Amino acid sequence: MTTTPDEPTIQGSLLDDEIASVGVVRARVTLRQRLNALQAAGLERFNEAWAKPLWRFTIMGASSAAALALGLGLYLAIRPVPKPDYETDQIGIAFNYTLLTEEFNSLPVEERINLVSQLYGRVKDMDSSESAMMAAFFAGIAGEAREQLERNAGKLLVDAADLVAKDYNTVPPEQRDGYLDDAYVRLVRLTAPFDPSIEQRTDEEILDRGRRDAKQGLDEMNSGRVSAQDASRLMLFMNRQTEKSASVSQQQRLTLFMRDMSRRLRNPDG
Repeated sequence: MTTTPDEPTIQGSLLDDEIASVGVVRARVTLRQRLNALQAAGLERFNEAWAKPLWRFTIMGASSAAALALGLGLYLAIRPVPKPDYETDQIGIAFNYTLLTEEFNSLPVEERINLVSQLYGRVKDMDSSESAMMAAFFAGIAGEAREQLERNAGKLLVDAADLVAKDYNTVPPEQRDGYLDDAYVRLVRLTAPFDPSIEQRTDEEILDRGRRDAKQGLDEMNSGRVSAQDASRLMLFMNRQTEKSASVSQQQRLTLFMRDMSRRLRNPDG
């Protein structure tokens, strides 16, 4: 075709020849369209299968089994962990419940102490094979499990102290010395399951030993033989556990109680 200089030349696409040879231009199919087509085909096959009694029974059975498995899995994941028998169940099960479950922390503090004492008694009677098993048990504790272990131990310590500290704020000032003496004896007697000799001591003997230990720690600290941090390591440990495991109200009670308890033991004469 002849063109004039003023008339632009229209050049064809490089695909013109290929399109002409095919005869039609195929429309581009998007991913969404393909998914919709697959969904429609799948729904059609499902409807065909559902129309057949045997397939309908199979599908319903599979769905029921899947629902049952899901429900069982959820139950096992969120159900409360039952308290084991600390005398007859495997010692690993008892250790797991005591150290690695939140259910243990919900028990009354006296019951927790009693269960720990039963566990302590079994540990003392373990043979070499059981000892190796427990060593492996503790070696494998890491991450969140170790955090739970520290929480359980710290909460037991905090709750035991709070057991005798919770009424301290209501005691009149002139009666606080006597209350602190009685509270210290109660705390020591809570540990009797771990030290049977405590049952043989009188209240005054328990107080005398506590005062002697507190005075010795203070003398060593004043002499420079022991640092204040070392001499007060129990108090420091207690403070750390209080910060981690105690509620706000417990922290307030225990801070005052432990301070006054320490002063009372070191200077019983006022």
